[in-house]
Amino acid sequence: MRPVAGAWLLPRALWLALWASLISCQPTSELHAGHAGPARARDTRNHAAAHPEQNVFLWRAQIGASTLHLLGSVHVARPDLYPLDARIDGAFTQSDVLVLELVLDEAAKLGAARRMLELGRLGPGVKLRDVIQPATWDLLEQTAERRGASLFGLRGFHPWFVALALTTQALESEGFSSDNGIDEHFRQRASGHKRLAALETVEEQLSLFSGLSPEADELMLKQTLEEVDQYAEQLDAAFRAWQTGDEAALDQLLIGPMRADYPELFKQLFVDRNQRMLTKLLDMMAKQPGRYFVVVGAGHLVGQSGIVDLLRLQGIVAAQL
Repeated sequence: MRPVAGAWLLPRALWLALWASLISCQPTSELHAGHAGPARARDTRNHAAAHPEQNVFLWRAQIGASTLHLLGSVHVARPDLYPLDARIDGAFTQSDVLVLELVLDEAAKLGAARRMLELGRLGPGVKLRDVIQPATWDLLEQTAERRGASLFGLRGFHPWFVALALTTQALESEGFSSDNGIDEHFRQRASGHKRLAALETVEEQLSLFSGLSPEADELMLKQTLEEVDQYAEQLDAAFRAWQTGDEAALDQLLIGPMRADYPELFKQLFVDRNQRMLTKLLDMMAKQPGRYFVVVGAGHLVGQSGIVDLLRLQGIVAAQL
């Protein structure tokens, strides 16, 4: 039986695509999250670069005096994703402004990590085992043992925080890192050379975790435990679609299940956020025209109510490159 609409039961690839930008702030070393062994090599070479006739996950639009390039990002990656397609690099090189969901330099990452610790910590004297069902606790112990992760530093934290720690460890064991993520790649390249702007704040994104009901909080952890071993496979599928600019495949993989099964949650995480992001972006461009290169999670661009669709509804055609 499915949870009611609005429960925090996200399809695994969607959850990763949405939240990996915050996983980079997760202080797992301080929490003794453990390590599941060496990364396994996979073939994720940039096939789009070898087939220039294919689309890439990049759109271009002219809005008044401004040129807008929209790049869909998956926030964690392996080093062999690079180099990127020349069309992507060319659009970035010609831009004046880099716009990201979050702008997280090293100082901002430390501040975000501290804030995550504050919001993720349970109240005085309360332990994780006190706030989840015995079956969920048993599943947690089994998963930690199987993956070689220690629960020692995690016992005083909310289920959502534990889910992030375990996901971080699982991704790192497969060679994925936010340091190799597409948004971080361009942030580093733009530092000192281009103007940087953000569409959201760390507080806004973290509030989507800290505002969970106790039931939804545990549900998020439970699903993570049930599916964490499959995260790498799902991300590999997302990268294959991303590299060939397959908007329909990414929409089906990342967005479609939530849009159909959890419409209220879809509205909160996508429809409302997409509109806020676009409003802020258009305001930036109106106040200071220029050449904007925008990198947001791929799920924010595709499908109904995606940013590309919202532009179309305003009479602005964004052409995929």
